[in-house]
Amino acid sequence: MIPTARMPTLRILSGSLGVVALIELALLRTGTRTLVHIPGLGRFDLSIGLLSEVGRLAYYFSVVLLFSTLVYLVVWLWRVDTLPARAASVFTSFFLLVAGAGRIDVLTVPVVGWCSLIATLAVATVTWRGVSSIPIGLFTASWAIAAWSVLGQGVGGGLSGRSVDVSILVAESLLILAGVTAPLLVRRGVGTPGLVAGLVAFLAVAVGFSVGGSTLAILALWNLGVPGWFSPLAFGLAFGGLVTATWSALAAHERLTAVSIGLLVAGGVGTISTYQTGLVVAAIAIYYVANLASDTETDHLSARLQRTSPERKSREAAPAGRGERVGRALARSGSGD
Repeated sequence: MIPTARMPTLRILSGSLGVVALIELALLRTGTRTLVHIPGLGRFDLSIGLLSEVGRLAYYFSVVLLFSTLVYLVVWLWRVDTLPARAASVFTSFFLLVAGAGRIDVLTVPVVGWCSLIATLAVATVTWRGVSSIPIGLFTASWAIAAWSVLGQGVGGGLSGRSVDVSILVAESLLILAGVTAPLLVRRGVGTPGLVAGLVAFLAVAVGFSVGGSTLAILALWNLGVPGWFSPLAFGLAFGGLVTATWSALAAHERLTAVSIGLLVAGGVGTISTYQTGLVVAAIAIYYVANLASDTETDHLSARLQRTSPERKSREAAPAGRGERVGRALARSGSGD
């Protein structure tokens, strides 16, 4: 049973989380970090400080919304009477418990990191939906490899510097492929406006990386967890795919899909942070829920059509009254009002 009656609440929670998380990303992790490194902005310290405080407030608000959304997803998925949905609920609960235990210092940081890695991979595996999940799978693989390269340098890891470089290169490759294939997430396909928006994003990012490559590479490392080793064209294609997918999802009223994309961007890869890992887990689960709800709506529509078909056939087979015969004659002759 799909608890569709609870979908409005989930849409409000997840939509609010997506907006606030992107605000936090733009103001705190991107804006403040960039502005403090630009020379000659000392006279704007007050404005930069205010910007930082707003971003920090958005972060705290985002944490509260993230916790609420994950708890709601746990309950929602458990009410779906299928093994994958309930498994996703269990693994999401496991992540919440691990994150909470790490917060109160019951578990050490490395243990929290490894357990979060396992939980995220498990949620992505049990919610796999075939071709439409390819971007989610590529992103999760990129996230896992980047996270492993960080955790592997700590206690019990023993990764060499060369192994870390190779891991980060693979993670960046998969992340770019996830962006390029992002339009597969949209169930109703992409339209011309989405393609145009994606083209504009491609040109903006490609030109930006070409002109200010070092600055944008640093921002990519800070926010996305990858060093930006690939060419500007590759990053332009990835961002273009993300914009195309998001625009098309919103145009097709697939809001949960758009939220999922936004949360993946806000989560990034390679960061051992329960907050950003939680955003990734939420994004994966929300996209799975969006597909389950869409399947249910399709099944209801098919059942409704099947119920109405016999009635329609009986009406067509029944003898037509005088008024109905006149109406049909007028329709055939083209002389109706």
